[in-house]
Amino acid sequence: MNLTRFQELLAYPSRNWDEPASTRWFSLCARMRDYEAPSKQLAISKKQKWELISAFQKSIRRGDKLMALRLISAMDKMPEEYGYFWKRLCVIACEDIGPADDLLATFVTACEAVYSARKAAGVYYDLICFLTEEMCDLSNRSRIYCSYSMIDMMLSTTSLPEYSVVDREIISAITRRKASLLEPSSPWEEWLRKNDWRAGQLLRFIGLALPMEMTRVQLAVPKHRMLFGLPSYCYDMHTRVGLEMLRRIVRGVRGAEEIAELLERNKVQNAHRVLGDALFFVEGGRIQGELIYGSVCCLEQRLSAHLYGLSLNDWLHLQVMVLMTLESGIVDRVREDVLHQFYSEAPTMEHSSLFPLGRP
Repeated sequence: MNLTRFQELLAYPSRNWDEPASTRWFSLCARMRDYEAPSKQLAISKKQKWELISAFQKSIRRGDKLMALRLISAMDKMPEEYGYFWKRLCVIACEDIGPADDLLATFVTACEAVYSARKAAGVYYDLICFLTEEMCDLSNRSRIYCSYSMIDMMLSTTSLPEYSVVDREIISAITRRKASLLEPSSPWEEWLRKNDWRAGQLLRFIGLALPMEMTRVQLAVPKHRMLFGLPSYCYDMHTRVGLEMLRRIVRGVRGAEEIAELLERNKVQNAHRVLGDALFFVEGGRIQGELIYGSVCCLEQRLSAHLYGLSLNDWLHLQVMVLMTLESGIVDRVREDVLHQFYSEAPTMEHSSLFPLGRP
């Protein structure tokens, strides 16, 4: 590992925040220096880049380290995308780890700043693997910062008829944090402002805690299948395959008629997109060991329902129906049909007993 870059990372807190590095910061640096990455086990066609990065992020959400490491080996074979993959890792750290471990989310962003794709020649694969293992090994993760961002975006286009006192406290906290970064009053706030772009405007929320209790979600994360070399949960609304799957269900699929009927009955605009968001909440956005603010989740759901022109009951019922359709195998059946239409054959894969293909 380049000694100059390593020393820069060690000194990063003092140079950028005018604060001494913590014991844990030094520990992360030391472990990263001594880390040995696993062998590369997977190759995926470049035309599946979006599906690959989708699978990578969701495998970290689920704490599936073996799957995540396999996917990194495929990402490593796309050097022209290193910059994009680095940025996505920063987004993942804020979006899916967040307040469960603010220091680790900050460390990932600092690593991207010190070891950019252009500067990480020869160590890129090792760095991404190390940071991924650190995130997967956490017992808890949280998408609270993602929820803050979603609430903020929805408030720019919709408004509920009535807000509770707690709702207003949440909205006020988000608004104050954004305003504080316009005129930063400390090196820390200045760093957040300057580097917010690295994590898709989620870095701004690091450290934003609310005066309420976090709780841990105990529900099991839905199982997946392997479809064309990737876990089925990767084929979501941000991929070509996922979009076509959603459109087919909206048009009507055997076993999922009630979903199409609910969307038709409510005259939902862009119904496949609404269905995609419902699928996100029950599958793609699920985090193993998730920490939440219950009130933030409730506000996010109510705003989503209002934005889509649905009652809260219909929006939540749609999610229940989507989960049932997912667990019965209908969603994956449609995904597989679309995959056979789009790709003539599954990608070539190399694997060993160290990297199993996944659950049946």
